[in-house]
Amino acid sequence: MGNLTTYLPLLQAEAEEEGSNPLLSASPGLMIWTLVMFLITLWIMKKYVFGPVGQMVEKRRTHISESIDEAERSRDEATAMLEDYRVRLTEARREADGIREQGRSEGERQKADIVTQAQAQRDRVIADAQDQIDAQARSAAGELRDDVVMLALAAAEKVTRQTLDEAQHRRLIEEAIREADLTGVAAGQGAAR
Repeated sequence: MGNLTTYLPLLQAEAEEEGSNPLLSASPGLMIWTLVMFLITLWIMKKYVFGPVGQMVEKRRTHISESIDEAERSRDEATAMLEDYRVRLTEARREADGIREQGRSEGERQKADIVTQAQAQRDRVIADAQDQIDAQARSAAGELRDDVVMLALAAAEKVTRQTLDEAQHRRLIEEAIREADLTGVAAGQGAAR
């Protein structure tokens, strides 16, 4: 600090020797014009620079605020859509499980129906076969009876050596049938088949 106090008077003396610098000296006219120019520049800056720049900053701030609001709305919509998607996915899975279970039960029901129909058809086929067997046994019994009748007639003719009339034939046939009892033969043939 001591050096500065000794140095300052030396600087003043040196400035006085070289002549006085008008920029370094305080001049009231220059100060007024500088102040006027500063105020004019400030007014021009405020009117043509600060206003438009402020408006641009305000527009930018509004745009950013709207973008943030829109992003929040989009996020909320996306969250709602995601939740809706999850609910629908859960419902679709539940529905698919129901359809799968319904298909399984329908398949089992159809299987049971097919088995029942097959058993009914088997029973019909067996009944038809039994009816055919019974019919064939009756037919065979009828043929056997006719053969027995013919043999009985032939034997009766040989024994009596005479021809019998129609009424005698009938009487002999009926007696032979009663004595032969062919129903047991027909039942035996049906059981053998």
